[in-house]
Amino acid sequence: MNTPDDQLDARLRAAFAPPPASVFAAQARAVAAPHRARPKWPWLLAAAAAVVTIVLAITRPVRGPEGHDAHELGAMWAAAYEDAREQGFTGGSCCMPGLDLGKACEQKFAVKLGLGAGSAVKLLGCYCGLPTGGCMALLARTNGDPVCVYVVPCGQDPRPRLPAESPLHLVRRELGSLVLYALSASPADDTLAGFVAPVD
Repeated sequence: MNTPDDQLDARLRAAFAPPPASVFAAQARAVAAPHRARPKWPWLLAAAAAVVTIVLAITRPVRGPEGHDAHELGAMWAAAYEDAREQGFTGGSCCMPGLDLGKACEQKFAVKLGLGAGSAVKLLGCYCGLPTGGCMALLARTNGDPVCVYVVPCGQDPRPRLPAESPLHLVRRELGSLVLYALSASPADDTLAGFVAPVD
């Protein structure tokens, strides 16, 4: 028997019947087609830009505390040494005597620095004449010879180079998180060997 309820039920089923599978497939292809046609070059360009940025960050030369390169810093240090030598390493306005080396280094670098027991280095004071590129500059004598000792953090050490015409000698020593340079008329490896990083 075909009752009015059966007829209504049949009409509702026909009205809400899902479309055939071929309609779904056609709609899926239509939606996916623009995504397949989308160019890949913007992604490649972004990836290339990221690689270039990383390479530049890695290969960028290290600069001194105030942004000077190796040649600029070396020239400044040589000029400061000549200025201190002209003033006798203790006179004039180039030397601040009475330096507490450990305290001064701790304030500037958050690391203590000192002279070892029996060191031949006599610390005269802190150099305060010409600019030194933001590095700590110490005036000292080792066995009577005048020496400038420059202290920089390892991460800000561009490995300074003296001007080609300079007769001076520059030696380097890493000491913990600091780098020390001794600049003098003759090689001053003994001066740098006299410095220690005290352990609390």
